[in-house]
Parts: sequence; C-alpha cells; structure tokens
Amino acid sequence: MAAYDAVLSLWPVSYESFDIPTQFGKTHIIASGPKGAPPLVLLHATSASATMWFPNIAYLSREYQVYALDIIGDAGKSVISYPPQNKSDYALWLTDVFNELNVTQADVVGASYGGWVVMSLALYARERVKKIVLLSPPAAFAPFNKMYILRLVPSMLFPIRPFIINSIRPLFVKRPNETYFEQLVLAAACKFKLVFPTEFTDDELQQIKTPALLLIGEKEGIFSAQKAIDRATRLMPNILAEMIPDAGHIPSMDQPEMVNERILNFLNKNFQVSKLQK
Repeated sequence: MAAYDAVLSLWPVSYESFDIPTQFGKTHIIASGPKGAPPLVLLHATSASATMWFPNIAYLSREYQVYALDIIGDAGKSVISYPPQNKSDYALWLTDVFNELNVTQADVVGASYGGWVVMSLALYARERVKKIVLLSPPAAFAPFNKMYILRLVPSMLFPIRPFIINSIRPLFVKRPNETYFEQLVLAAACKFKLVFPTEFTDDELQQIKTPALLLIGEKEGIFSAQKAIDRATRLMPNILAEMIPDAGHIPSMDQPEMVNERILNFLNKNFQVSKLQK
C-alpha cells in the first residue's frame, strides 16, 4: 500500500480516491477529470493496479471524467468479499460499479487482463458500454505463448523478487518508472482471486458488436500479436486493430503518447464500420 501511494505522487493531475460497495466487495477508484464530462472507465493489467495509468491520465482526463478502478480480487486497494467465478461475474461487478457511480453507459479501456474483463462486459452487459479499447488482452484472441508460461512458472511457485522481476521484464520494451516498477514487483508477489483468462469462442466474439479498438505492441511476448489481430478482425463485426511499434505487452506504458492519441481519436470520432461490414 505504501508503494501504491508512492506511485500516486506521479499522478500529474488532481484526483480523488474513494471506495464503493458491490456484491463482490469494496471497489477502490481513482477519479480525475471534469465532473459532468462523459465517463471513461479504465481497467488495469494483472498486478498493475489503477496506478498504472499515470502516463495516460493527464491526456485522457482533458475531456472525460475518468474512473481508474482496482479490479476486484487483484492486488490493489479493492477488498474482495465474494470472488468472481466466471467472466460473466465481471460484468455483474462492473454493472454494480456503474450503478454506484450513477453511470448509465460509458466508454471503457482495458489493459491486458483488464481488456479481457472489458470484453466480458461488452458480451454480457453491452447496453452499459459505448465503445471499448482493448490493449493486448491475454488469451482472448490467441493462446498464451508457451515460452512465456515457462518463464512465469518459477515466480508462481516461488514468488521471490528475482523470479518476479524475470517474469515482468519481458512485458515491457522500455523499463517503467522505478517507483512504479517497485509497486509492480511487490504486487506480483500477492495472492490473487481472479478468474483465469480463457479464449473467447468464435460465437462469443461475433456477439460483441460494441465498437472496439484493439491495440497490440509489435513486440508482444505473451501471445502472437498477428494471430490475435487476424482472429479479432475476422470475427468481431465492429473492431479496428493496430500494432503499436516499439511496444510490448503494455503499450500504454511503452508508447503512452501514441496510445493516448489512438484512444481519444477513436472515442471522439464517429465510428466507421462500413469496411468491416462488407
């Protein structure tokens, strides 16, 4: 928690943090941006917590009231009371969050595991979502890279600092801010109560009709970026996809300016689906 709070010193704009109740437990939120502006919800990668958005929040909160959530069951300040059992439970959790925030419908951005959760929301509660942005959602479109799983196993069996650092470093092209990296290493040693991210079926992907933007780093190491993009654009009717150069699994941290621009351009413009519907 001390490391989490230290990262908030990097938050470049004013914010308020608070907790709201849900049926799965207390959810912690960091909110920035003008009150009354359109809502934008951010969901982080595993272990990364809501603080991971510090390189992006100044840009995203110019035009949006941004709510960065600590995913229930993950390392962060949310406190779980009933663990989600499947991906549809995350839609129930986010529905509770939206209701407590008095948000009828929102744009939602998810990084890595957060992207997988966003897809669950778009599948099971599509009426609550305007547009979605998916930053390298693991396993959703393509299976995990076996070599990365082998690299991850030691840190899972023996969550000590050298093994954890060895499992984290391949996620980034550029080493993150040291204050943030320290929080990430400490969080990765925590026990999670998360649903393991499994591949979405062809039928499920075809049902996700929400306008979507998929951004994957060209140096993605957890799964095949090209296979994921090919499958997403083949099956999801309203998706645009792009590889982000010189970026790994967390493109919003490796290339924050580029990703910020892509996100806002997508959210602010009328979505063109004609070429995807042909």
